[in-house]
Amino acid sequence: MRDRRRIRSDRAAGGTIRGIARATGASRNAVRRALDPDAHLDFTRPSMAEEYTPAVRDVLADYPRISVNQVAEIIEWPGARRTLSDLVAQLRPAALEREREDLNRPALGTVRAGTIRFGPMTVGRMTVGSIHGVGEDDQLGPA
Repeated sequence: MRDRRRIRSDRAAGGTIRGIARATGASRNAVRRALDPDAHLDFTRPSMAEEYTPAVRDVLADYPRISVNQVAEIIEWPGARRTLSDLVAQLRPAALEREREDLNRPALGTVRAGTIRFGPMTVGRMTVGSIHGVGEDDQLGPA
């Protein structure tokens, strides 16, 4: 919507609805809505992006390098692709930074050295190899 303060000041200065509409490029009905005493001075239309921001942030937290089309499919985006693309572009840097932090974080625990022994294993009528970890405590995994 156009600047409602200007529309109201033009009207107070004696402007007609038709003249104000012509000067601002708004329709006469838009000027009438702006002149309504119950109308807010600052008109803002809520963006669809505001409603879907938490869902996009959750998807990017799990998959920071996912494409915009895939995000749209996952969250069932009903709007324009450009709006979603702008939202993803705004939120992706934070998700990529978290991904870098996770990759740089050292893993907890240690892995014990041991020997892996292969042996036969029968599954139904088929015999395949088996793997057994053998080490200090006969265990491979976190200490």
